[in-house]
Amino acid sequence: MSKVEQVQRWNLKDILPSHTGPEFEGFLAELEAKVKTFEGIRPALSNVTREDLVKILQLYSEILEMVVRIHSYAYLLFSEDTTNQAYRSFLDKAEDIRADIDNRTLFFRLWWMTLNEQVSSYLMPEDKDLSYFLKVQRKLTPYTLGEKVEQAINLKNTTGFFGWARLYEQITSSFSFEISIAGRKRRLPQSEISKLFFSPIAKVRESAYRSLLRKYAENGSLLGETYRMIVRDWRNEFIKLRHYRTLISPRNLENDLSDDSVETLLDVCRARTNLFQEFFKLKAKVTGFKKMSRYHIYAPYIDKARRLDYNEAVSLLVDTFSSFDKEFGEHAKRIFDANHVDYLVRQGKRPGAFCMPVTPKIVPYLMLNFTGTIRDLYTMAHELGHAIHSQIASSHPILTWEPPLVLAETASVFAELIVFDRLMRQETNPKLRTSLLLDRLTSIYTTVGRQAFIVLFEKKAHEEVEKGATVEDLCNIYYENLKEQFGDSVEVPEEFRWEWTYIPHIYRTPFYCYSYAFGNLLSLSFYDRYIREGQNFIPKYKEILSYGGSMSPEDILQKAAVDIKSREPWEKGFEVVSWMINELKSLNPKLELEKDEAGPAGPS
Repeated sequence: MSKVEQVQRWNLKDILPSHTGPEFEGFLAELEAKVKTFEGIRPALSNVTREDLVKILQLYSEILEMVVRIHSYAYLLFSEDTTNQAYRSFLDKAEDIRADIDNRTLFFRLWWMTLNEQVSSYLMPEDKDLSYFLKVQRKLTPYTLGEKVEQAINLKNTTGFFGWARLYEQITSSFSFEISIAGRKRRLPQSEISKLFFSPIAKVRESAYRSLLRKYAENGSLLGETYRMIVRDWRNEFIKLRHYRTLISPRNLENDLSDDSVETLLDVCRARTNLFQEFFKLKAKVTGFKKMSRYHIYAPYIDKARRLDYNEAVSLLVDTFSSFDKEFGEHAKRIFDANHVDYLVRQGKRPGAFCMPVTPKIVPYLMLNFTGTIRDLYTMAHELGHAIHSQIASSHPILTWEPPLVLAETASVFAELIVFDRLMRQETNPKLRTSLLLDRLTSIYTTVGRQAFIVLFEKKAHEEVEKGATVEDLCNIYYENLKEQFGDSVEVPEEFRWEWTYIPHIYRTPFYCYSYAFGNLLSLSFYDRYIREGQNFIPKYKEILSYGGSMSPEDILQKAAVDIKSREPWEKGFEVVSWMINELKSLNPKLELEKDEAGPAGPS
């Protein structure tokens, strides 16, 4: 296995040399000059030619790349230490710059949207990327307001929606959690307390959840009211002002998906929650519980789980992706060679993990909180999947480079499955294979069942807030949501009523989470094809990734004979889940499920 040594912090100089000083001021001056040139085209738009339009889009792309570089740099700095006042201030500045330039260039998009069909068809560029970008813009026409109103919304969002979401991040990133482990009291950041949900010791798992949920409940009034403000802001803009058909429609249009196709996905997930209920009954049996508790759904099967140091994990993943496909391995290694990863756990650092694709010309960045677990290995694989996807699609301009959320999650989840496949192929011990299957099925629940039900909660919560729902009402709605998810398979303690305040996506990006269910189920169906077709499937898969965001998800997936308007692709994904459950049963033939089991949560 090749060894890839890593530094501890990422190198941000590939985005900007600095965010202060003469070089940055020169960068801002260049950006300002380009924007003024762009503003100067406004009087000539009535006589623009197709060739002129292409040049305008090229300049617009250059401006967009510069704005994205500033904002990406600022957000990455902020993620390093959300308590750093200077970093917060620069992020404020970056958001102000983005809003200002969006307002100053807004006239072009509005002009394009309001052209009649005959003129827009005549001006449409032959370049497929540019034409797709322009066609997507015209889909927004029914929901677009006048220039002054759009400018006001852009400015409002910096202190409105985005301001509330960032306040949530700042509050929750400052949390620390007290827990007693082996008689010793410790105070941990969120990224470390959440790792204990996977502890081999039941009392530690339960204590970790109690500590986290207690902290969120203590701040529940503030976090709940913050969420209510975000929900009201969302409705005010997208329903009352823009007149979208439903509250989820803006997210669907952003993903270039129909409302009906997303409802079909959610309906299938809701109907097949029985599979996850069956799984948790099995997991209770395998792990020694009379009945599973919500405290313990992430309980490991093997007490002494394998741990990896960071460099070992990096080398394993680079080797795994290289074995799957040489280009995949090269793209993965490039991330680490560029030192575009921040992996250490620190107080004040943003919890969780993400991939930040900046521009097609810049190698993506990864933010991790690595502690050496197999779960961390899968998380790194997930974020590398995003980064590989971005690089494979980098031949497209920034306007059509990034895939919509649903296809981005397909690549990341499929990357996890490549790692799972390698580990399963290498392992012959039935106990260790059982552990791998339990981990994978638990992960699939987390990214399919749980994510779909988060969106179902959001849909209900947004509607009820409009009717005057309080924070307490939202807790009740979420608790009923959990009961529907788990049925009689999992006991849900009362304190999980507050768990929704711990879900950052519902604050930052409402209705985002169905993208995980979409991507995971699609990846499972692709994984099934990979197992059946072997190496012959890889070129087809890479072709799908290569389109980036240059076509609609429906059109891209049709090239792989996938019809996302039907129930079939989602049912195919659940067939793989069913196969994994049956494989788990075959490895543990003595398991017998009993109906209406009851009893205390499992061993300490």
